[in-house]
Amino acid sequence: MFGVPPALLGVLKQLGSYQQLAFQRALTNAAHGAVTDPDQLGAWLANEMKDWNPTLKGRRLSDDATKKAAARFLAGVACNFAHPEKDNT
Repeated sequence: MFGVPPALLGVLKQLGSYQQLAFQRALTNAAHGAVTDPDQLGAWLANEMKDWNPTLKGRRLSDDATKKAAARFLAGVACNFAHPEKDNT
């Protein structure tokens, strides 16, 4: 069976922290009656991730484009959760 390398768990934990930030922002907006735009949230989250440079066994795992794509994905998940009635794709 294929297992997750322990070093990768730190990367996944940090991604979870960024997901939590996106949830907090989207759910706060929803509580105030505002719909969060996933592209705007993704841009904000990408800025939050700018200094994050994950590595595994000395290899860099992301570049700016990869972080931007990850931020948009996490933002889309948060928006879909906060506003299930709206198609946020």
